[in-house]
Amino acid sequence: MTEIVEPVTPAEEPPSANAEAAKWRTKLRETETRLEAAEARTAALLRKAVVGRVADRLAEPEDLFSLGGAELTALINADDDSVNGEALDEAVADLLAKRPGLAATPEPAWGDVGQGSRGAVPAAEPTMGDAFRAMRR
Repeated sequence: MTEIVEPVTPAEEPPSANAEAAKWRTKLRETETRLEAAEARTAALLRKAVVGRVADRLAEPEDLFSLGGAELTALINADDDSVNGEALDEAVADLLAKRPGLAATPEPAWGDVGQGSRGAVPAAEPTMGDAFRAMRR
């Protein structure tokens, strides 16, 4: 008994090893691209969180990175990607020690010079002049 072997058409042929590897390389590149985009979004959100935390202490919060030289990775907890408050406070204190004019409300360099309004003036006691004015009316 002889068996009849049907010819194999190209559609039925199993994919070659090179085609399979090319498919996986393409998927790898797509995944790497998505990962880089996600990391960039995460870094932007973390930077925004840091800037928000120092907005009340620095006139321009971005100065912490541009002038202070702070690195985002040094201000973030590696285990849970939260802002490291102690490192952030230290970085802001270092920057303000070097450049106090960057503070949100800088202290005046000259102190109190004794001019300007001092608030409500206390009521004065009646004088003799007040008594004479009242009599003229």
